[in-house]
Amino acid sequence: MRCVPDIQCCHESEGRNPSPIHGQFGNAKPAEQHQKRNTVLFSGAALRWLTLLAAFAFRPALALAQEVETQSFQATELDLPESTAGILIFGGLISVLFWIAFRTSWRDSRFLKTPWRLGLLIPRLLVLILVVAITLNPRQRTQVTRIEKSRVGILVDTSSSMAFPAMDVDQSGNQAPPDAAVPQGMKSRNEAVTTALIESGLLGQLARTHAVSVYTFDSTLRGPVANMNGDQLQISDAEPNEESGEEAVRDTPGKTTLDLSEQPEAGEGALLDSQSAKKRLSQLMQATGSETRLGESLHQLIGQISGRTLSGVVVLTDGRSNAGIDTSPARVRAERSGTRLITVGVGSQRPQINLWLAGMQSPADVHKGDPFDINVVVQGTGIQNQQVLVRLFQQSAGSDGKDRKQVDEASVTIADEKIPVSLRFTQQLPVPGKYEFVARTEVSSDSTGGVVVTEMTLDDNERRREVEVTDRKIRVLLISSGPMRDYQFVRNTLFRHSGIESDVWLQTVTVDDAEFVTQEAANTLTQFPSTEAQLFEYDVIVAFDPDWSRLSGEQQQYLNRWVAEHSGGMVLVAGDIYTPRMAKDAEAYRNIAVLYPVLLNRMLPELQLTQRSDQPWPLKLTPEGQATEFLKIADASGTATTDLWKTFKGIYRSYPIRGLRDGAVTLLEYGNPRARTEIGQPPFLASQFFGSGRTVFLGSAETWRLREISPQGHQRFWTSLIREVGQGRRSRGNARGLLLLDRNEASPGQSVNIRAQLYDQRLQPLQSDSVTVSIIDADGRPVSVPDQLNNDGRGTGQFRNNFRPPRPGVYRISVPVPESSDVLTAMLEVVRPNLESQNATQDVAGLMALTENNDGKYLSIAEAMAELPDLLPDRSEPVIIDEQLRTLWDRSWLMYLMIALLALEWGLRRVVRLS
Repeated sequence: MRCVPDIQCCHESEGRNPSPIHGQFGNAKPAEQHQKRNTVLFSGAALRWLTLLAAFAFRPALALAQEVETQSFQATELDLPESTAGILIFGGLISVLFWIAFRTSWRDSRFLKTPWRLGLLIPRLLVLILVVAITLNPRQRTQVTRIEKSRVGILVDTSSSMAFPAMDVDQSGNQAPPDAAVPQGMKSRNEAVTTALIESGLLGQLARTHAVSVYTFDSTLRGPVANMNGDQLQISDAEPNEESGEEAVRDTPGKTTLDLSEQPEAGEGALLDSQSAKKRLSQLMQATGSETRLGESLHQLIGQISGRTLSGVVVLTDGRSNAGIDTSPARVRAERSGTRLITVGVGSQRPQINLWLAGMQSPADVHKGDPFDINVVVQGTGIQNQQVLVRLFQQSAGSDGKDRKQVDEASVTIADEKIPVSLRFTQQLPVPGKYEFVARTEVSSDSTGGVVVTEMTLDDNERRREVEVTDRKIRVLLISSGPMRDYQFVRNTLFRHSGIESDVWLQTVTVDDAEFVTQEAANTLTQFPSTEAQLFEYDVIVAFDPDWSRLSGEQQQYLNRWVAEHSGGMVLVAGDIYTPRMAKDAEAYRNIAVLYPVLLNRMLPELQLTQRSDQPWPLKLTPEGQATEFLKIADASGTATTDLWKTFKGIYRSYPIRGLRDGAVTLLEYGNPRARTEIGQPPFLASQFFGSGRTVFLGSAETWRLREISPQGHQRFWTSLIREVGQGRRSRGNARGLLLLDRNEASPGQSVNIRAQLYDQRLQPLQSDSVTVSIIDADGRPVSVPDQLNNDGRGTGQFRNNFRPPRPGVYRISVPVPESSDVLTAMLEVVRPNLESQNATQDVAGLMALTENNDGKYLSIAEAMAELPDLLPDRSEPVIIDEQLRTLWDRSWLMYLMIALLALEWGLRRVVRLS
């Protein structure tokens, strides 16, 4: 065993950073440490004469995140037997060894005088003493320990449901104005949490005993966003710091440290009276998340901070987990790791009334005079079998709403809280311009007997959509390898439409007979546009089984660029003649083949044997197709709906494919069971985004069969399809640029990718490191971050940045085109996610279940301020942070001393002639 003869301890502050042994003490066994220390002291008392060194020093230490008091001592250790019997035996053997050495030396020198006899004996005994000392392996141990302060983790819910009222709505007689998140005079849940933690002094009270770390969670776990220990508060700089910085005494990367003890108002029990600290912490705990992953976040946090010094984890939430894993794994992990969970519930415990608009759809732009539909989806809780009213308002885009007028309204009954109800408003605008439509819902007073119903929040009762009415005609180039029936119907439809200007290239018409052929079109072409500038005049190309070999390699390249870089739209209709030829030699047409959303099959003749064309097969809408606006075909009465596809008898043929390209989406499936492959039913209509443009594939030229439903159905299908694929060209507004958002609707705090493709005056990609971007929120206030788009490095002229909208509303994003007066604009609507609104009552049972078998407890937000400190005991413990051993006997002088003593004895024996 290791024997420390005499231990005397001292306190010392170590200037170096502690080694990564955080939690090391939690893995040690206190019983073993206690037993060793007792044995060490016992053995040290028995061999006090072997003590070689003890050092003492003291100075206080203060770490950034927690106050640390270090303890240091030095002692000499010897290897001795562990038991008393072993020590006695060892001592006996040493005694016998010394007796033998004495006896042999004394006997050999019996004829000499006593001084000579002692001179021969002493060197031998000294050598023997040194050998015994080496056998005991003397070494010096230097050990540094510290008192690790008790820790507390605070987990705060920042999902958007925490923006709802903290108490029952019916406790307040005030109704919220339309732009308010909660009724007037009521605190939101995250405001109640901020009050409980900061303004009541609870956080400061806990920090006097524990090192407190604050974490936040919604869809992910973040933090620690703040650490507090005594008067030291360290706040994360993840959010922009809008303060002047007068209270920041030291900045570290990503963090700001505030010394609240130096604040004049930070007295005993009021450690967080600093207004700057309050505001910073409140910003970090804003309710902006789109999900509540309570189980997942808590499970992750326990794994990060569990240990012997962890007093407990405090969870402040409404308890309504709606994403990720459930809370059971987190509870089991807390039980196994000995982590105390204290849940603090906030929010109403009774079902609350809430009505919200779950969706609103409208076309981005329409031609003047064309009818269009605005679809609104409404859903609610606590209002089952009650009637709700939806009003539709119209105003000028970007206005303050002074010209707002109601244009329509409709009532609907909420039969089931889990099933949303859809309403359609048909509008028609004769004057070009940008218009904003606002849908607002409320509980109908007729269904409540005139009683005013107070909702939990009105922040989700309104949705907006912007529609641009234009008199600019869509330029369409119609290409066909022959005068097939579908081509003729589409040609006539486009020619007669007031919002479309079409040119045709019938490939069977040659230059010689062009003057004898008449087509219903603005212009009849005999070849593909020969220059990129000529092609740029068109918005959409519709191609019926075209012969792509009529295009040169250069023409194929700029057709590809026209789609990818200039937002062109293409509708590609497969046929039996030229489509198989292109599929057979896809490498020769690689710039064209990639425009198809599907991988064409090269073995059409063989497949024709198994796909007989003796009967029609229906076309089935996929879930993506159900939500697609241009697939709403019209019957004879003008009613447009996707349900009419169920009455359509179908088509006879669809070109076989091998698969879909990455990112392509199937909207209509060909229903022939004989055509089924390993990927399922083949797509009849598939779509993809190619660069900034869009392409659509049709499996055969049989859409004319839709005329059996109604001629209007066929016409609406094609005009809507052309407007859909040409939307990119129309939205860019000019040739100098295109502004794209990866989403037109987002949740507060959700990342939105802003991308711009810009060109110079020669229509070449713009050479620049960055361009300016301006973002205006719904209140007309500019958003300062971001203020520019940076070159993304993947292509010249492409710029991007990310934007996180802080609160609901409609945001206008503008990018001025350099060296031009043009400004690219896009609209972003930010709404609270329905996931958080569906059930906003506090889950008391779930929060209580989290505290089972871990010495935890459930508290209300009011109880927490009084009881929480007593539920978190001080678990500060000593931890070894550094330990060093230095061997004392391994010295060169010791070896030379032993050699000298042996040489002295040998020399004396030679003198007296004993050797």
